[in-house]
Amino acid sequence: MSSFKTPKVLLVNDDGPPSTSSPHVLGLYEELTALGWDVSVVLPSFQKSWGSMQFSLQGPVAYWYYYPIKDNFDGKHAATPESWSATRRPINCERGEIAEWVLIDGSPTTASNSGLFNQNAFFGETPSEREAPASTTTPFDLVVSGPNFGRNTGTAFALSSGTLGAAMAASLAGVKSIAVSFGHFTANPPTLADRSKARGPGLEPAQLRRVALSANKFTASLIQRLYSNWDKEADVGCYSINVPLCETILENPEVVWTRIWENRYGPLFAAESTATYPAPPAPQPATAPTPKNVLYFAPNMASLLGPKTLQEGTDVWAIMNGFVSVTRLRPNFMEVDREGRGLDV
Repeated sequence: MSSFKTPKVLLVNDDGPPSTSSPHVLGLYEELTALGWDVSVVLPSFQKSWGSMQFSLQGPVAYWYYYPIKDNFDGKHAATPESWSATRRPINCERGEIAEWVLIDGSPTTASNSGLFNQNAFFGETPSEREAPASTTTPFDLVVSGPNFGRNTGTAFALSSGTLGAAMAASLAGVKSIAVSFGHFTANPPTLADRSKARGPGLEPAQLRRVALSANKFTASLIQRLYSNWDKEADVGCYSINVPLCETILENPEVVWTRIWENRYGPLFAAESTATYPAPPAPQPATAPTPKNVLYFAPNMASLLGPKTLQEGTDVWAIMNGFVSVTRLRPNFMEVDREGRGLDV
């Protein structure tokens, strides 16, 4: 008789519920549940990228219940507004609803931590159950964060990513975690024949949907393999998976162990007049004059997405060649090791 226990999994992300900027989370949820896994979902209520390890500290964090509709990957189904509810209600199967999720008005790390430790508040059937401490619930075995709408290759993306931040927050809570990011190609997607030398336009919507479905199915199987073999990797706190959305994912995708490409930020902000943008929040202190100029987030992505030369064995090398990248991580900052006990001054 097998001793394998069905994993209890928390699925989070930084892109929010199904929408054009979060088209992959529903597909991965369906593939994880198809494995027979017990999957709970707690997501930010809207897009929260680039949040890193930020927690939501200002005031109470509101949350809603969300009832996803089958195949409504991009949130464009006419009945999507009815998927939101201020309180729990039965799943409406006649409308095509397939699950009950929680959406919080908070950051990805807030979704991760609250999902781990506030199960009773979210899913308790009675007032006493909802007020019971977290110790009365069965703990999660695994947190899956993603799939992110875009790759998280290189140190600049990895340290900025809300997807990796939510996974690291789980690892810091002592729970195994896996971050998943899907790399999109607006041009020159790797092919089975050309790999990194490919030249051509990005995938058409129908092609991309087919590739994304395959990517979710393959990712679920890869997550299952990593989780099942975690005992052999006891020093790993988190895995970061980067999956290229291109034709190489359709036919026996190759998975490679990688290290993170060490890249650097370029300019992330640009100056712009307030005349064309909403007024900023009230300044502090209230006696400060209203600002006349602002900066807006406008990152130069070219240096972050592709290096001039690809270093073999890095995550960006893998994804640019159409390989699935897996990087072993631990939730800490690594000090620079030097010999000696004192500081010479």
